[in-house]
Amino acid sequence: MRILMTGATGLIGKEVGKVLAEKGHELFVVSRSLAKAREILPFPCEVIVGDLNEGPLKDERLKSIEAVINLMGEPIINGRWTEEKKKSIYDSRVIGTRHLVASLPATLKIFASASAIGFYGSCGDEILREDHNPGSDFLAKVCVDWEREAAKAPGRKVYMRTAPVLSRQGGALEQMLFPFRAGVGGVLGDGQQWMSWIHIKDIVGLYVFALENQKAQGPLNGAAPNSVTNKEFSQALAHALGKRLGPSVPHMALKLIFGEAADALLSSVRVSAEKAEALGYKFHFADLSEALDELCAPFKAGEDVFVSEQFVATPPENIFPFFQDAGNLEQFNPPNYDLHVEKVSSTEIKQGTSIDYRLKIHGVPSRWKTEIDEWLPPYKFVDKQKLGPYRFWHHTHEFRPFCGGTLVVDKVRYRLPLGYLGWVLGAKIVKSDVEKIFSFRRKFMANNMSVPRKG
Repeated sequence: MRILMTGATGLIGKEVGKVLAEKGHELFVVSRSLAKAREILPFPCEVIVGDLNEGPLKDERLKSIEAVINLMGEPIINGRWTEEKKKSIYDSRVIGTRHLVASLPATLKIFASASAIGFYGSCGDEILREDHNPGSDFLAKVCVDWEREAAKAPGRKVYMRTAPVLSRQGGALEQMLFPFRAGVGGVLGDGQQWMSWIHIKDIVGLYVFALENQKAQGPLNGAAPNSVTNKEFSQALAHALGKRLGPSVPHMALKLIFGEAADALLSSVRVSAEKAEALGYKFHFADLSEALDELCAPFKAGEDVFVSEQFVATPPENIFPFFQDAGNLEQFNPPNYDLHVEKVSSTEIKQGTSIDYRLKIHGVPSRWKTEIDEWLPPYKFVDKQKLGPYRFWHHTHEFRPFCGGTLVVDKVRYRLPLGYLGWVLGAKIVKSDVEKIFSFRRKFMANNMSVPRKG
């Protein structure tokens, strides 16, 4: 089908897009920035440039769209809820969806829209099915109005009431990891409030399932079958990370930090997954401990992990030669690092080749030596640090043939020096640095190695 996606550069959107592209669907993405879409999206698509907060889209390509996956929306738990923040949360979902629906053809077959389990409000121990009445708080109002606008779309409608998504990078879990890895993460409030959750693989699976299953219609809880209390969740997360549970965080402390948003953190929402299972969806992760063990395995081993993905519209054999010349790494890193290759141990890069660099890290002159641990052109190579600022650095570069082009995947595993103290003091700084390096690299590849997406 010809599928239009909003929110495609987000956590769920990127994963859904990859699955749909691999299935052979033709994808169109709404983005305010063509450049950002080219840099971030890990799947082939055409980009329709526009801002749905400002009004409906005007593009001839919309006339032939058959399906929509609507994932747009500003982050909800990201600091205090000022009036401006609440307006942004509301408008990005409700007004944006209204404008999206107004942009669509009457021949549309399916409109699958994100919603959230915040629809129900806080309901204590009650098990919440899709026919339950909505709550009365701010998030419930957002969800009710959001679904009301989505209901005006042509064709079959599905409203995915999504629980907090667990993923190794991004989503709700990432926000919890630092305090729990530091050994100070604890129960929120009294810990008796119910928490629903879902693994990233399952929320992606549910969207694809809803798209393909004609019986999926109306609200659908995007949550794993087994909700847990906040205390149970906290204990499972601490165990998955090999840490002890820290002190509980009292309600007043959360209120001081998050203001009104603290109520969302403490709400008790115990949703049922019966409808999804009755329709035939099989969950990959129904047990919280299994989900957290799978996601947290590298962290339990003391490693940090960063993954960057990007689709490049040219095959691996056209990209790999760039990496065969060590000198190209000088232009592949941000200028402020002032990176220069000083020595390469072999004329041609191969397994066992070592490369010596000099560079600056936050203005401090440094040296780095890496060794090629694997060399499998044109699909993969691995380098590891032999000398440098990290206690451990292992970088896997993959060039996967994907939809007529290449999915470029960089996976970095690293450990900081000075053990626990080094990690506590430097983890967030280093993570930010790594993100900036790979943001620069994605921009470089988008501008130098890819056929531009249509705008």
